[in-house]
Amino acid sequence: MTFKQRKINASLFLDYFSAFSSSRLLSKIFYFFVLAFFLFLILTPTVYVIFYLFGQSEVVIAYFQTQPEAFNMIQEALFYSVSVAVIVSIVDLIFGIPLAWLLVRGMLSGRIKTILNILIELPLAVPTAGLGLSVALFWGVVPGISSPPFSLRIITSALPILVLFHFTTTFPYVVRSLAAILEEIDVYLEIAGRTCGASSFTAARTITFPLFRSGVATSLILSLAKSLSDTGGVMSVLSATQISVWTGTVLIGTWKHEIDIPARVNLDLIPPLAFLCVAMIFIALILMSTSRLIAKRVKIPIKKVWYETERKLSEKRSITTRNTLAIVFLGLFVLIPSFFLILYIPIGFTSSSLQVDWFRFFGSIANSLIVSIVATTINVLLGVPLGIFISRKKNRISNFFNVLVDIPYVVPSSALGFSVGLFWNAQQLISNQLFFVIMAHSAMTFPFIVRNVIGGLEDLDLYYEETARTLGARNFQIFYLITLPIIKFSIIAGIIMSFTRSVGETGATLAVATGFETAPVFIVNLINEHQFFNASLAIIALIVCTSLVILVLRTTFGQKKVRRV
Repeated sequence: MTFKQRKINASLFLDYFSAFSSSRLLSKIFYFFVLAFFLFLILTPTVYVIFYLFGQSEVVIAYFQTQPEAFNMIQEALFYSVSVAVIVSIVDLIFGIPLAWLLVRGMLSGRIKTILNILIELPLAVPTAGLGLSVALFWGVVPGISSPPFSLRIITSALPILVLFHFTTTFPYVVRSLAAILEEIDVYLEIAGRTCGASSFTAARTITFPLFRSGVATSLILSLAKSLSDTGGVMSVLSATQISVWTGTVLIGTWKHEIDIPARVNLDLIPPLAFLCVAMIFIALILMSTSRLIAKRVKIPIKKVWYETERKLSEKRSITTRNTLAIVFLGLFVLIPSFFLILYIPIGFTSSSLQVDWFRFFGSIANSLIVSIVATTINVLLGVPLGIFISRKKNRISNFFNVLVDIPYVVPSSALGFSVGLFWNAQQLISNQLFFVIMAHSAMTFPFIVRNVIGGLEDLDLYYEETARTLGARNFQIFYLITLPIIKFSIIAGIIMSFTRSVGETGATLAVATGFETAPVFIVNLINEHQFFNASLAIIALIVCTSLVILVLRTTFGQKKVRRV
């Protein structure tokens, strides 16, 4: 069969499939199954722990009455989780807004802007377990490890070291989110204000910032969610510095490990663990709802203008100082601590430190790839049609699912992982740990696909689809020939975000299956075993591989998108 004949047969197949799938009844059935699978595979396992806790409330109360120390541990864990998340989020905004402003509004050359964007995104390519160890080696006192030049080794308490660690994981998300939203605000509104005599600071405060409040709330939610969810990095920091405190995610991982030890299965910990997970979920919901409420209710003063003060803040010297502080924060608190571990590579190449189980190491990488690829595939198959349904079916049902889609992102990953494991164990259908981990990662990364599809469709005028439909095109033909080519870069962006988040996830994996080792879990286990240099080699390998993949994909698809436009 020639290539031309195969092409004709493929075209005929698409025509037949389009004719078959264009029935309104079949379309409704298709979307019904998509919504049903989303509810069963993604949403229900995510929130199952809440229903479980209500059914076991008496058991939980009785447990805490006989084991009051467990309740004290939960209080300590929640205190550290909430305190760190709030402090980190506020500081992220203080330094993130000027840096985002510099990226979007600053008079930077294209090359400098590209370099700055790459520097901001580099920590995202590092597994959080690696970030945790690197931060501990830079800021903390690590027993038994010599101190190379330039390390600050001054932090010995839990709260500061955890705050310093979370800067490396949350700040890049905050800056990228702020910059993306700021780009959508028309700069000519500020220019119009300045032509009327307003200083640059006054124009930004009175014109741009009122439009920018939702963006600030979104960035704050991103920072809070990431800070509350991180497990691998927190465990690395605390284990390396040997600081004995509990955070919510660490306590979930510890208790889940005790439950799963074959020699002494401790099922009594399941009810209090469910209580801790539900507490984490509700705290996350309260913090994020408060962030949205503040963004809507807090009014930036518009009428009153402090002419002299705002004129001085608009001077070149003030702008330079503000930009310099933001860049110094990026370098000192994000970039240097993130990659400080590189200095240990020469020390790591010693005969004693290379005694690592390489079969176990490469097996963990294979597990990570299998989980990430399968989870991302599930997300694409469910997320793309769900994103289209939410964007195109403007009704109460689509609005309802538009809210539900964000729940897996809001729920801390450790709580989500435990809930998923609890749900599937209760069904007694499948007991395979790989399946549990895939389901947990699918639920955790699902919003990335859906939100990117929705964002891509918002830029697509319905006029194109309606015109094609009036000319006789069927639904599948419209999707395949018009919609998909336009939103494919949004889908690819969602795939990259989903895949990289899954590859670097530790908390959900530990909470759903403690005996299953992915690459980040392998690193955490090495650190817990105090094999620091072995862990550093594994981390550096992951850094190089992941960074290259992300940068190549972003560069390649970014260039293609520019050519298309």
